Amino acid sequence: MTRTPKSLFAQHEAAFTSWVRRHGRSPDEAVAMFIERSPYMKEVLAHLPTEESDRILEATREHLHRISGEQTFRAQFPNIHYCRNRQGRELRYTITLTLGENEASWIGRVWADDEYLGEVTGSGSGPKANYLNLARMHIESQIDCEGAIVRRPLPDYW
Repeated sequence: MTRTPKSLFAQHEAAFTSWVRRHGRSPDEAVAMFIERSPYMKEVLAHLPTEESDRILEATREHLHRISGEQTFRAQFPNIHYCRNRQGRELRYTITLTLGENEASWIGRVWADDEYLGEVTGSGSGPKANYLNLARMHIESQIDCEGAIVRRPLPDYW
């Protein structure tokens, strides 16, 4: 049974979505990395003749660039924040906020290059607190603290 391009793109899109989340990247910056580095794409292209592989690769690249520009697609992903640790290493992190009446808790997932470092968790309170800024300050202040980043496995798919 032959797959239609639409169903093939749907599979590529699902793999791309999972890869972007697992690697803490924004969709628009991740297309080239996904195509070059993901085991999924390597497997898809491994058994194809070069000409067909090149055609599928280019069509996939165009499709992923197109959907990465769509607001409804980008809205699925958390914002990526960047900082440097004391040694000057560039890090990036995402924040998941859980809001209460006068409080919030957060999980900051931290990456360096392609390496997932783990999570920094915290909470804060106050009736007029800017919880996102509070979470960012907390995460960035904890990045260099011994034991602050707790290594927890990322889900296989999410």
